[in-house]
Amino acid sequence: MTEKNLIWNHPVVFFITRMFILAGMMLSFALIAYSIAVYTSKAIFGIDYLANPSLLTDFTAPSNLKALKYIQALTSAGMFIYPAWYFCKALHQTPAEFLKLNRKTTLTEIVLSVAVVLAAMPFVSWLVYANSFIQLPASMVQLEQELKAAEELAAQLTQAFVKADTLDVLWVNIIVIAVLPAIGEEFLFRGVLQNFVRLTTGKKHFAVWMIAIVFSAFHGQFYGFIPRLILGAALGYAYLFTGNLWISIVMHFVNNAFAVVSSYTPIKNNLPTIMQDGYVFESWVINAGSAVLAIVLLWILRKITFKRVWYNGE
Repeated sequence: MTEKNLIWNHPVVFFITRMFILAGMMLSFALIAYSIAVYTSKAIFGIDYLANPSLLTDFTAPSNLKALKYIQALTSAGMFIYPAWYFCKALHQTPAEFLKLNRKTTLTEIVLSVAVVLAAMPFVSWLVYANSFIQLPASMVQLEQELKAAEELAAQLTQAFVKADTLDVLWVNIIVIAVLPAIGEEFLFRGVLQNFVRLTTGKKHFAVWMIAIVFSAFHGQFYGFIPRLILGAALGYAYLFTGNLWISIVMHFVNNAFAVVSSYTPIKNNLPTIMQDGYVFESWVINAGSAVLAIVLLWILRKITFKRVWYNGE
C-alpha cells in the first residue's frame, strides 16, 4: 500500500472527507429541490417567487402558505432523505441495512416508543421554559438581541405553519411538519451520522450525544437548544438500544404530530389547560417524574428489543 493510500485511509482523514462528501450532497440536493419548488410554484399555485422574492418571508396569506409548505416539503426531502440514502451507497453499503430500516418492529415496541415521548413532554416543556431564561454576558447584548429576534421570527413561522382550521390543512401539516421531518431527519442524524460516528470512533455514547448536539444546533434556535438536545439524545438512545430506525422515526413523528394536531382549531379550543402549548407544570415532582418515567420506559424498550432480537434470534 502506498503512503498516499495510507493517509486517505487514516480514520480521521476518512471521517473528515466523508463528512465533506455528505455536506456536499446535502447542499446540492437541497439547492436542486429548492430551485425546482420555487420554479414550479408559479404553475401550481400561481405565485412567482422569482418576481416577488419577498413572498418567501410572508407567512400571512393562506395561498402563499400553501406554496411555502410545498417548498418546505421538497427542500426537506432534498436536504435530508436523498443525501442520507445516497451517502450509504457512497460507502458501498445497502441503505436499508446501513440505516437499519429492514428490522422487524412489533406493536409493543411502537406503543412503548410513543409512551416515551408522551411521558417526557412535561419535562421537555419545563426545559423550554428554563432555556428561555438563559442570559448572555453583558458584553454580548447585541448578539442576545439578534438571537431573540431570530427566535421570534422562528416562532411566527412555526405558528403560521401549524395553524389549521380545516381537515385538509391539518393533513397537509401532518405530512410537511411531522411525517417528512421525522423520516428525513432520522435518516440523516441517527441513521447516517450517529451510525457513522459510532462505527468510526467505536464510542456509542459519544456518538449519541455528539449527534444530539449537532441535531439541536442544526435547527438554529438558541432558546430551544437544551430541550432539542435532550430530544435528540432520547431519539439517539432509542436507535442505539433497538437497532431499528423506525422506532426513532415513530418517536420523532409523535413529538411533531402532537404539536400539529393540538394546533388544529377545533381541538385547540377544547384542550384542557395542561395540554395547551407552552403550559409548564410548576411542581418539580411532576417534571422530575416525567423525566424518570421516560427513562424507565426507554430502558424497558431496550430490554424488550434486546430479548427479542438477541435472545430469540430475530
